[in-house]
Amino acid sequence: MRVNYKILFFSFLVGLALWLYINLNLSYSLDLMIPVEVQSSKTQALSEEIPGVIDVTVKGKGWDLLSLMISKNLKYSLDISKYRKDTRIITEQFVNERLNLQPNVSVVKINPDTISISFDKISEKSVPVRNNIIVNPKEGYSIVGKPVINPDSVKIQGSSYLINKVKFIPTERRVFNNVNSDLTGVINLKDTLSSILKIEPSQINFSYNVQLSAEKNFEGVEVSILNVPDDKEVLLIPPKVSLSVRGGVEQLSQISISDISVKVEFSSIENDTLGYIIPDIKIPDETSLLNTDPQKLQYIIKKKL
Repeated sequence: MRVNYKILFFSFLVGLALWLYINLNLSYSLDLMIPVEVQSSKTQALSEEIPGVIDVTVKGKGWDLLSLMISKNLKYSLDISKYRKDTRIITEQFVNERLNLQPNVSVVKINPDTISISFDKISEKSVPVRNNIIVNPKEGYSIVGKPVINPDSVKIQGSSYLINKVKFIPTERRVFNNVNSDLTGVINLKDTLSSILKIEPSQINFSYNVQLSAEKNFEGVEVSILNVPDDKEVLLIPPKVSLSVRGGVEQLSQISISDISVKVEFSSIENDTLGYIIPDIKIPDETSLLNTDPQKLQYIIKKKL
């Protein structure tokens, strides 16, 4: 038995046409996302964000909605130079004009229903970068010194009102765990106002010095007494202390007892009511003090003959 493919194809076309006729005459709801494109003059800057899209829901017959579904040029071009400052735009009016809706197509929902336009003169300034990177060294390792970020400040440009409120620009938050070697990289700045604030540069470099952690003891560190009157003499008991310091292996190998300062102000001895004093200890910034022996010092004040 021979099959007549022409008849089958014709039947298929008839069936398709019938299906389209029936279905495209039914009512449907269609959700549209219309991008908002903002234009401005060289002297204008938005002081409030404008939504990036307008969400619209329309309802009508399939035939009437078909042209909207296949349209590739749906966007809202907003030239703020043509508006006064602090203007409110009714978005439904735009939708009706821009989409050229058929009479039997209705707008069911639109969000936002209004757009507020607020702009100001352009201003710029430099602000510091706030580091939001978290580095957790592997057990037995430690971060030596302060992390380096470059640049540590950036230039921001936008409306004068907005610029005056910005005190710093943060980096994106990123966490590094089990770090056991130097860490370097590039990270983006967190730009929550990208549509109305320009940041240069938009990325920074970061660097962390991570070393194997170690401890080092310093015995017999002499305690200095500052600002002793000429007619007096002070004896500390004991006159020296021992310290235990933690830091990176490479770093500790370069630290000597001369890099450590242990001092007492005479005024703190003179004003003491407890019978002992606690010295002021300064060690290199990249290290931490674990222990001081002894922690408290007694004293004797003598009058010079």
